[in-house]
Amino acid sequence: MGSPQQVAHVRRNVWTLPADDLTLAHYAAAVAEMKARDPDDPTGWTYQAALHGTNTTPTMPLWNGCKHGSWYFLAWHRMYLWYFERIVRATVVQLGGPADWALPFWDYDADRDQARIPPAFRDEEEGANPLFAPRANLVNEGEPLPFEITSPAYAMGRTLFVGEAEFGGGITPNGSTFWNRKGALEQTPHNDVHGHIGRWMGRTTTAALDPVFWLHHANIDRLWFLWSGRPGHSNPDDPRWITQEYKFFDADGSQQSLAASDVLDTAGQLGYTYEQPVPISPPVPLPPSVTRSPVPEMPSGPSTSGPTPPRRREMAGSSEQPLLLVGRAASIAVPIDRRTAGPLGAALGVAAPDSDRHVYLNVEDIEGEANPDKVYGIYVNLPEGASREQAEGHRVGNLSFFGIERAQDPRGDEHPHGLRVSVEITPLVRRLQADDAWDEARLQVTFRPLGAAPEEGEDPPVEIGRVSLSYT
Repeated sequence: MGSPQQVAHVRRNVWTLPADDLTLAHYAAAVAEMKARDPDDPTGWTYQAALHGTNTTPTMPLWNGCKHGSWYFLAWHRMYLWYFERIVRATVVQLGGPADWALPFWDYDADRDQARIPPAFRDEEEGANPLFAPRANLVNEGEPLPFEITSPAYAMGRTLFVGEAEFGGGITPNGSTFWNRKGALEQTPHNDVHGHIGRWMGRTTTAALDPVFWLHHANIDRLWFLWSGRPGHSNPDDPRWITQEYKFFDADGSQQSLAASDVLDTAGQLGYTYEQPVPISPPVPLPPSVTRSPVPEMPSGPSTSGPTPPRRREMAGSSEQPLLLVGRAASIAVPIDRRTAGPLGAALGVAAPDSDRHVYLNVEDIEGEANPDKVYGIYVNLPEGASREQAEGHRVGNLSFFGIERAQDPRGDEHPHGLRVSVEITPLVRRLQADDAWDEARLQVTFRPLGAAPEEGEDPPVEIGRVSLSYT
């Protein structure tokens, strides 16, 4: 591992850089230089992108190494980003730039203006802009990302790192690049931003070719940095996690390795920090005429980094047929097994309002041949004709499809599988109960596209095999 600088490099918000700042100009020049390098050069642009994923064959050393759907997701990507930043910095210096250059981050949740891709990445300049990349939707025209996909509020509200629906992801073996135990931060905003931008960013085998990928991941890394510093939050201490090592290429082209335990103190171990953070924006408030508020954050149990959840999840009900998504809103009923009424009621706090038991909605066996470059909100008992603001009070999470192609063809020791998303819905269900709006026999789950109105025609189909309700 390279020695960190005495003075930490500071990663700054790309949207608040001073007008005369040259951070992006140096980045563009370095990207152009890296793109011109031999494809076999591990410090070149295409080789670095291939470390994350590529369809190119035959493969070269360390290609296709990204970790997704796993508790290793955050650690692997922090290492990847750090070594990439060192390569870019060395290239900046080689081209006459400053030795303290650092990657900026894209804080798309700060406000509506900052939810746009920065202009430096959108200006095509007749193909001469090294920061330009093909992107779906209207993002290259300056359309802001929807607030529903940029907010990390749910993830930042989780107190546990380990576990499905928790901050950092569920325990998985190291062997494969695509497991099915993603954490809350990996889902939203990480996967959702990838899925909404689309095209190169929407596919794991091309995502890192888009120069904005690295600013997106700097923000994801920043959110982990902020989460780790909050009282009661801690990273895993499980030996399977902290001793896990991964290899990368350094700025001199040599192979180096880091363990998760080597990357937990960004300033002391890696030589970088983030500029003074601004508060993460709260959920968009509902208008005064709406009495129901958005689903609140809630703690997920005792503050511990223990590797196992406190209780095993029990099934309360599941849908009876698959659901096909083709770019429009679609709903499905989830019958609730009447035999679970007692224990489910206990989990909801009917008998004990201060119960630390929880209820989860699971979207399972998600399969498709291609990412449709669309993100859906997941809504429970959405009233008919609800406005976007009213619907926010029933949205419990998001569904996006980053990695859907690779899940069916994983590299490593995992068998093909559908994607899976799990979210806690305890606060909403308790609120529905309080409003006498909870149906003990069934719930209705609606998937509604987020963002701009759908275009003509249908998206590449995605099938949801099952939607289920479980509790602890």
